[in-house]
Amino acid sequence: MDGNFFIYKDNVEGKVAIGKIPDDLKLDLSDISCLYYKQIPDKKKSTYHTWYSNMNCKIKKKVKKIQDNPFWDNLCDGNSDCFKLSAREMDELYYSNPPNNLKKINLYGAYGNYGIHRDCIFNFNGIKFYRVLIGLTDNNDNVITNFTKFDINHKINKYDYIVFDFDRTEHQVFKEKDKETPRILLKLHYIVSENGEHSKEYVELVKQAYLKYEFITRYIMDTGTDPETFYEFFWGLVCQGYMKTENLYYTLIYSIIIIFYLVKILKITNVLKITSMLLLSLFTIFILHVVFYWSRFKLSGIK
Repeated sequence: MDGNFFIYKDNVEGKVAIGKIPDDLKLDLSDISCLYYKQIPDKKKSTYHTWYSNMNCKIKKKVKKIQDNPFWDNLCDGNSDCFKLSAREMDELYYSNPPNNLKKINLYGAYGNYGIHRDCIFNFNGIKFYRVLIGLTDNNDNVITNFTKFDINHKINKYDYIVFDFDRTEHQVFKEKDKETPRILLKLHYIVSENGEHSKEYVELVKQAYLKYEFITRYIMDTGTDPETFYEFFWGLVCQGYMKTENLYYTLIYSIIIIFYLVKILKITNVLKITSMLLLSLFTIFILHVVFYWSRFKLSGIK
């Protein structure tokens, strides 16, 4: 195990690794890319993905070889007491071809400029959850993965890998040119007990929490991508708008200010009534936010 695998480390942002896949894995990755490309039903669609469990037998067999390769022992970062589990249920093949809309206001992850975010927020003590992105296509001179706090930009191409902390690492994906850039990525996931301080049963239990989280958020993202109906638009807005901490923060602050002045003017002292008013205020602001963006979406075509 290479203690220098992670080239960027931070107590808040976690760890990031960037490099090239070992040569002995390249042939399988090339085969996976060719086989999967033939399966994509609509290559003009913004995104298309296939969970590991839904891959055909030929692709799944090759993906399993990648998942089980000892190269990923490097996730232990040189710690001999560490053990890791593959969260292969979350693993997927992912095709994306974001439309050219660099000048539009973005609300959806499939579009050209995905907002700065963290993929999860769990942070279980003593446990790391890593997402691995492996490039299966070449000629990407456009789509950038930016780790904002590390000030790192990387364009993932064939045989490139990026590893980052699923809970901690803030990042953004964006296009710098109005140009079609279809990509295929293999996404792998591993849960790691770096110091071996937790039992495998506990780590397995924690892994289940991540799986549930991922399947729920992926449903929301899939539903909200390329929205046409109000239902699809609503989930897209929730995903790209209200999953951002600052938006939730501002909504809460505005609600508290409104309630403060209402309580002062109406001289309300009942705690239950104040709490009810606060919840109603939060709900009202949320509805107004949805109506505002839905109106813009329908009237001007802004995504």
